[in-house]
Order: sequence, then C-alpha cells, then structure tokens
Amino acid sequence: MGKNAKNDELTKGAAMLAQTRDAAVRPRRMAYRQRNIACLESMWNGHIENKLNVIPTLEMISKTLETKFSHLTCNTREELQYNLNLLCKRNYGVLYFAFHGSPGRIHLHRDKVTLPELSVMMNHRFRNWIIHFGTCSTMRKPKAVIDFVNRTNVALVTGFTRDVDWIESSSFELLLFKAFQMFKSPKVVCRHLLNKYPDLVESTGFKYFPEME
Repeated sequence: MGKNAKNDELTKGAAMLAQTRDAAVRPRRMAYRQRNIACLESMWNGHIENKLNVIPTLEMISKTLETKFSHLTCNTREELQYNLNLLCKRNYGVLYFAFHGSPGRIHLHRDKVTLPELSVMMNHRFRNWIIHFGTCSTMRKPKAVIDFVNRTNVALVTGFTRDVDWIESSSFELLLFKAFQMFKSPKVVCRHLLNKYPDLVESTGFKYFPEME
C-alpha cells in the first residue's frame, strides 16, 4: 500500500471514530422530546369510596406512549404548596392540574386559589415546563393567564375557557398529552390540535398561552 493510500485509510478511520463518538454523546431525538406528567388532583365531590379521578387517563397515556407519570392529591393549600415543592425538583416536563375551576382560579376541596397566588407558590421553579389546567373555565381570564406565564417563565399553558363535560374533556386531554409526546415544539402541538380536532377545541373552549401565530 502506498503512502497516499495509507493516509487516506487513516483519514477515513478517524472520521468514522469521530462519527461514532458524536453518536454516543448526542441525545436521541425521542428522549429529548419525552415529556413525563406530574398530576395534582383534588376531590371532585364528597365521596371517599369509588372516587372519580384522572388516573385512568394517565395510565392509558403511560402504557401506550411509555410515558411516566406521578399522581398526588391536593385538597388544601398546604398540600398544594408541599407537592409543588416536591415536583419542582423532578424533571417531568408537564404539570397537570386536575381540579374544579372558575375564571382565573383553581378550586381545592374547600378553597380557591387564584392564578396570581399559584404563581407565587410556583415561582420560577417550573421554568420551561408545560402547564395544563384540566379545570373548568380557568382560562377565561386571559390577562391573568398571561401574567401567570410571565411570572413563572413556563413554556406553555393550556386549558379550557368553558365548563367542560368529564368525558369530553378527558377525551381531549388524551389527545393533548399524546401531542405533547409527538411534537417537540409547543407551536406545533397547538396547531396540530386546532387543525385536527376543531370540534373538541370549540366545545371545550381550549386555549393556550402564549399565543402563537
């Protein structure tokens, strides 16, 4: 083998080694997009047996999309603050509030928390997370939601402006959580839902902030 040929082989070998090293260091695309779900849920009524909850929705997403989730109950302000303190240290990516709600508020079992109060509880500890309010009409106060986004530095807030039916909203949330796993960009997630499920978007009053063109 001539000197030039030997140099060519060495060059090719170095290039292959560099590609192998880069592939090992570079994270997988799906791993980067993976978003696990942390859910906080209050009691929906006074029943302590056969309680209604969102765990079936979380389990379906977990089993079909290999997504991890945690589910913590929150019936008092103290529980809410304690659980937020726990979750901010974990790298879930999606924070799901499953509560009754009203414009600009989430409802605990016997209390109501405004979005400004919630933003103080969260502070900047959920920066770049996606927040979903699985609550009736919390998103009906857009200025309060925009202030919440600015105060917490979250990447995206989604939710409903209407009083939603349980089955209808649960169906939409399955599609929403699926889209969170399918697409990295919040803009693409929202555009996908608006284009593919316009009837559910309309009937639930689905909204998202910050708004995107």
